[in-house]
Amino acid sequence: MWSVGGLRSLRLCAGLPRLGVRPGTGEVGGYAESPMNFDSLIAREVDAGIWAWRTRVLNVLLVFSSVTLLLPVAVVVSGLGVELPKLLRAVVLALYLPLLLVALRPRWDPRMRAYLLLLLIGLAGAIRLAVGRLEGSGRITLLLLPLLALLLAGPRAGWTAVGVTTGLYAAVPLLLKSGGLSGLGAAWTAPGLPLAYWGTQGLFWLIVLATLMILFTRFQSLQRDTMIAERRARLWLETETADRRRLEAEMGRIGEEERRQLGAALHDGLCQHLTASLLDCSVLEARHKAAGGGEALALERLRKALADALGMAYDAAKGLCPLDIAPDALIPALERLCLEAGERDAVDCRLRSDPGVAIRDAELALHLYRIAREAVANAAKHARGACVKIALEQHAGEWMLRVADDGPWSAPGRSPPAGLGLSIMAYRAQKMGGTLKVAGLAPHGLEVVCRVPMQKE
Repeated sequence: MWSVGGLRSLRLCAGLPRLGVRPGTGEVGGYAESPMNFDSLIAREVDAGIWAWRTRVLNVLLVFSSVTLLLPVAVVVSGLGVELPKLLRAVVLALYLPLLLVALRPRWDPRMRAYLLLLLIGLAGAIRLAVGRLEGSGRITLLLLPLLALLLAGPRAGWTAVGVTTGLYAAVPLLLKSGGLSGLGAAWTAPGLPLAYWGTQGLFWLIVLATLMILFTRFQSLQRDTMIAERRARLWLETETADRRRLEAEMGRIGEEERRQLGAALHDGLCQHLTASLLDCSVLEARHKAAGGGEALALERLRKALADALGMAYDAAKGLCPLDIAPDALIPALERLCLEAGERDAVDCRLRSDPGVAIRDAELALHLYRIAREAVANAAKHARGACVKIALEQHAGEWMLRVADDGPWSAPGRSPPAGLGLSIMAYRAQKMGGTLKVAGLAPHGLEVVCRVPMQKE
């Protein structure tokens, strides 16, 4: 199978924009690109792949034939046990030497090597037909030659070979009848079989050859069309997938930006108003207490309610915008997460990080924080553990975030059932180009490990 990398190379060479055709339209990757150019690029990639396969097959055939024919050719040329005319032995050697030369030159143009091999096979078939006096393997060789040409060089070469072999099949009987091949030791010695008989044999031979050629040509054409359609569909799917990922990333970015803006608005707006109201209430409470007024108790309750509302507003603002805009904000955010888990859930949450760990990519840091926060929340709510450990490390060119708890989960190495929280964490890891693994620890507990390549920063 060929990848779409070859098509990308063709696209760059042709100077075209990104490709991605939607069926039924002429729009290519968002650009008004000609479907003809698009199809021609795919056809060129398919043809290049077909020729690469043909070249490999040609190399195998050349090596195999040159090796297997070496001993028979040596016997024929030396004349040991085989009485043949000198001219015929010279012709056999003259046919074998070019075959050996082509086999030893794999860097030559594959088309030229294929045509030369076909020429040698055609000449060998004609000589075998003449020496066998129209009987034997000569007709089979000439029958296979067009099929081999179709396989190695394409339909045009195959049908050209049909004409050549038909001409050879017609010329050999006439040359035998006239004595033109007597120098090769081949003569017409079957007076009981007239030329009409061999003409009828040749007609049936041609019908069989034409039938096979039509079938194989049609099959090859259908195969090429199928490959082109498959590559067009694959490229369209790749483009659609890339567009979907781009849209998902953009939606995620917009969502995080909206959360950041909302968090900033809460922090700078509502929290400031609540703070001012809390201060006013505290001043009034102090005055009424000093004056001995009865409203002091009510003002105290109001002050505590405002303080609680202010704390909740700050928590909401921090949840929406957990990281500061400044770089290297992940470690302080994880430290605050540990404090919040201890205050809110009575969990002993601890953070450990390698010295010098600094993640300056705000989006990457935010995803890692969200994963850590979800893992800590799961540990507090579902695992019912008393201790949670967060670790941020650099390991083999990766950022590795580990969140482990000591809950009652007792299936070491096995993953718990995937819920919404785990699915969201896995999705965030995938968006960063990383992986997420959740498995039980021995003797008990659960561990969440997120690995992200450092190149993604």
